[in-house]
Amino acid sequence: MAERREALLQPSGHRTADAASAGSGTAVILEPDLVWVDGRFIPGTQIELLADGRVGQVGVRIAGVRPVERLKGRAMLPGFVNAHSHAFQVGLRGQGEVFPAGAGSFWSWREAMYALVESLDAEALKALSRRAFREMLAAGITAVGEFHYVHRDASGRWRDLDEAVLEAAREEGIRIVLLQCAYRTGAIGQPLRGGQVRFDTGGVDAYLEAFARLSAALDPRTQSASIVCHSVRAVPWQEVRALHQECRRRGGVFHMHVEEVLPEIEDCLEHYGRRPMQMIVEDLEVDDRFTAVHCTHTAPEDLRRFIGAGGTVCLCPLTEGNLGDGIPDVRGILAQGGRVAFGSDLNSRLCPLEELRWIEYVQHLVHRERGALRDDDGLVAPRLLAMGTLHGAKALGLEAGRIAPGRLADLVSIDLEHPTLEGWSRETLGDALIFGTGNSVIREVWVGGRRVVG
Repeated sequence: MAERREALLQPSGHRTADAASAGSGTAVILEPDLVWVDGRFIPGTQIELLADGRVGQVGVRIAGVRPVERLKGRAMLPGFVNAHSHAFQVGLRGQGEVFPAGAGSFWSWREAMYALVESLDAEALKALSRRAFREMLAAGITAVGEFHYVHRDASGRWRDLDEAVLEAAREEGIRIVLLQCAYRTGAIGQPLRGGQVRFDTGGVDAYLEAFARLSAALDPRTQSASIVCHSVRAVPWQEVRALHQECRRRGGVFHMHVEEVLPEIEDCLEHYGRRPMQMIVEDLEVDDRFTAVHCTHTAPEDLRRFIGAGGTVCLCPLTEGNLGDGIPDVRGILAQGGRVAFGSDLNSRLCPLEELRWIEYVQHLVHRERGALRDDDGLVAPRLLAMGTLHGAKALGLEAGRIAPGRLADLVSIDLEHPTLEGWSRETLGDALIFGTGNSVIREVWVGGRRVVG
């Protein structure tokens, strides 16, 4: 098992060639022991993978003559959807973790990140991105929202780095929504400095011109892009409003970092007289295409209005824990019927099951009770797995996240014979996955009906 996991993390030029032969362009039927359908595991279910990369029929016995691949000892889930990643930050592992001057924070970590940024060229960025995407696939992540803001090389040229990320995703075989991030200021009203200069997207017209150029480079089979803004502190508010309006006009999804740290709120109050989320719900037309990332310190009333308008909150618990950001009010979000997605953010650890586990566990610590995020039936796993699949797909505008006819055939199989799952039953399997396993239970991964792992 260890040898198989190690092989999955090797540079994947040979692996994608194997995937191409597995995804031959003809329909096939998969038959695992169990299939996760609408919140529970169902036995004796077949899944038809169509040549166009989508799911066809899902049922007990699918009519027609198709080759059937029996996946004995496996359970099938929708692929995990990582709604918020900065792929290049995988290069920061082990960096910024020493504190000779005393306790660190988000701001001290940021200096280590800027040092990495200043060292990047297109080749280095592509290598780091491939490494991150390869690990994501091995962990069962089939789609990633890459919140990309390292746009310019050392000479100031803006193009090669954007395309390097797309090339990395295409070569590894992951589905990507490139969240092309507008970035204009070092802080509210302050110029870009040091490594931040590499993020500069200029004014609205310059950004949209570059976005059009980027869109022409997309592979429509597995790639899309959307207009997003980094944060209130990194984009002047009038430009946020203009770009959000243009994003809505094009039917895209709009993402922003929102209230991750308290100084962001304090600066916003000083300059605008309002909190970031307060500005969002008062000035922007929030709908179900808007995702706010973190919301660690969002006021309850602002959060209520955001959720009521249809917005999604993307949590990044391993990152928020690493940086000491704080703990968002997840119970408050869910109590209002809100959607929660997850993101790997700085990618210091890539394990969706661990991210989902810690969404629940930090609420145990805050509320001093177990089952903090239970649904009306007293269950936790269905709610958490929805965060990792369906809600992430919604946040990225993808027809994925469910095993159902017409959905993208982005799938992951679980090894039911893995030692960490010993003693499972249909009723306990979801909880066993979330609270007792990690990446080692992932067996095969399909993106668009094409096997890319296993």
